[in-house]
Amino acid sequence: MTFTYTVSAADWGRIAPVLVLVGMALVVMLVDVVLPHAGGKRTKDTGPENFVVLPLLAFLGVLGAIAATIVLFVMGDHQPAFNNMVGSDYGALYANLILLTASGLGILLSPQFLKRLQLVHQGEYYALFLFATVGMMLLASATNFVTVFLGIELLSLALYILCAFVARRRASQESGMKYFLLSSFASAFLLYGIALTYGSTNSTSFRGAADAVSLVMKGGNAAPAMLLVAMALMSVGFAFKVSAVPFQAWTPDVYQGAPAPVTAFMSVGTKAAALIAFARVFDVVLLPAHATWMPVIWAIAVLTMVGGNIMAVAQKNVKRMLAYSSVAHAGYLMIGIVVGGVDGIASILFYLFCYAFINVGAFGVVSFLERLDNSGSDASALRGLWHRRPVLAGLLAFFLLSLAGFPPMAGFAGKYYLFYTALVGGHPELLIIGVLASVFGMYYYLRFIATMFMEAPEKEVQPAVAPAATPVRRASGKLSTPSRGGTAVAVKPAAEKEVKVESGVVAEVVDDEPRHNLNWMAWLSLGLSVIGALAMGTVLPFWLVDLARQAAEAMLK
Repeated sequence: MTFTYTVSAADWGRIAPVLVLVGMALVVMLVDVVLPHAGGKRTKDTGPENFVVLPLLAFLGVLGAIAATIVLFVMGDHQPAFNNMVGSDYGALYANLILLTASGLGILLSPQFLKRLQLVHQGEYYALFLFATVGMMLLASATNFVTVFLGIELLSLALYILCAFVARRRASQESGMKYFLLSSFASAFLLYGIALTYGSTNSTSFRGAADAVSLVMKGGNAAPAMLLVAMALMSVGFAFKVSAVPFQAWTPDVYQGAPAPVTAFMSVGTKAAALIAFARVFDVVLLPAHATWMPVIWAIAVLTMVGGNIMAVAQKNVKRMLAYSSVAHAGYLMIGIVVGGVDGIASILFYLFCYAFINVGAFGVVSFLERLDNSGSDASALRGLWHRRPVLAGLLAFFLLSLAGFPPMAGFAGKYYLFYTALVGGHPELLIIGVLASVFGMYYYLRFIATMFMEAPEKEVQPAVAPAATPVRRASGKLSTPSRGGTAVAVKPAAEKEVKVESGVVAEVVDDEPRHNLNWMAWLSLGLSVIGALAMGTVLPFWLVDLARQAAEAMLK
């Protein structure tokens, strides 16, 4: 048996957004080589130009990919590329817009964060950001199980490094390691499931596997044992990626330890790509076996909605609260998978677009508050934030209310369409459970808002400096260790910086008011998030819902 396939120019054109991002990632790394570096030592300091040029290049790549996606929407042939490996249908292009939105907003949040923490190697940071986006786009547009696995591995490898990017922060290192270990197990489950699916259907393409499953299930036959095991393994792999209960344990630790801009990006991008691939596999390929796998996915959706909200109530750190909030939102989104069809998939796509603006915005505010030692996001630090930084307090309250589902923000529009889909799709019980869980979830959102607006800030006590204290040296944000016989103490000599003592290591923590002019990028990201959240909740639903339905119809063909 021979196989010959020739790549055509049309194939490259159908993946133009991916090519733009890959090309710009390479450009970012090359530009990072030629940009000047302070002191001439690349391992010590990064020149000031890097904090502006590199993020702008990465953001330009995202804008170019968005432009290419719009061109394909209007002028593309919407056919699969590379022998049915990657799709360029409306569903894939709609997913590209969601993922590129999250990526662009995350990139704009990064410069002020990297500068404040004096993090070098920015070329690698932005290149990994773009490569993670490429992996997400390939996963969401995959029409072959091989592409599904390649997309998951590409986005995961980039995110492992990004989560552990703050090398001086133990929580960041722990975040990267936990994500690496647990994600590896989940990828193994998914790969075994794909292998058994191939064994059951003799095909790795979605179209061929769907035809084989339809033939096997014809006449009401029961699914073979190998296919049952394959569905179980793939459901575990996808459930881990979307942070569904009972596979959510990694989420709060990884989200809390990772840099806030990375958390903002991965909390939306990974969930969106995995859920769209989840929907393609179960609602398209395994649709003939819907009665077999639906009860399991139904149970996971209910457990995720209820469990995520219950676990979020006990959190006193806003990043961990948002992590469990994302677990609950994954449960809401899985309602669309249970319902299936055009309405189910369209509700997932529209909800994810709404979620991209509000969740990135919430973590974007946290990035302004986060410090080198990972403090600044717990309840004590947020207490009385309205009196100290009213704009940030107001923005965080806005995004939390949107996540809770208050109109006229995007969260209300997304939940309304999703719960309405559950009703018309024949699952009123999911509507009732989702509404009750959402109402219950309002408590922890409002509790953090009350902490910022209604509680007085704690009085800052200046600790005394011991005579034998070891001086702390500031050198590009590096850690200094106390000399033998010295006593390490926490010192706060001025409002600009404070000193943190942790296991015998004295680490300087730069204050959350950075002394540079890069804040405009982060404020631009927050401004775009606010505009997007309001537009998605008022004007855009009348257009984007219809576009999401067209995308769902294309995915189901």
